[in-house]
Amino acid sequence: MMETNKLLLRRTKREELPRLMEIEQDLENRPELFVSTLEEHEYHRTSDDYLLFSILEKESEEMVGYAMIQLDHHSKTFLLRRIALTKKNRGYGRSSLAALLKYCFEQTPSNRFYLDVYPHNKRAIYLYEELGLIWEGTMRENYFYEGEFLDQRLYSMLRKEYEKKDLVNRPFGEL
Repeated sequence: MMETNKLLLRRTKREELPRLMEIEQDLENRPELFVSTLEEHEYHRTSDDYLLFSILEKESEEMVGYAMIQLDHHSKTFLLRRIALTKKNRGYGRSSLAALLKYCFEQTPSNRFYLDVYPHNKRAIYLYEELGLIWEGTMRENYFYEGEFLDQRLYSMLRKEYEKKDLVNRPFGEL
């Protein structure tokens, strides 16, 4: 489990999958995410190649988001496949991402944390760059959604960059 000032991030329980799927289908989240079936999410929840985290408000324990990570054990990579939140403008995205970076480099042998984002998602891009992720390039017209091809930008952080930024000794959510 990870704890930030306002949030708890813990492995998703089976009974939370319907709520996870509601979050995924939220009108603000849906255009930014790939969507999975209940069976696919159960696989993500139980596979050794994925981590599925529920994001809960600390005070109420209400599930306000989720994050899905895909692990490549051979190449030691930590791919943030999805992160979605229902409550915006509260710093939850920053806290969640900071906690995931810390988890990646302090709780796993991963050497590389990476993700992709659509170029129109300026809010996410600002956050990724502010936390020190590096824009590696653009996968042009990589995803087909609602009749059009969309570009995806790749961002990453390496273990040596994480350690160099002296993020190691900061508490979760304070990066």
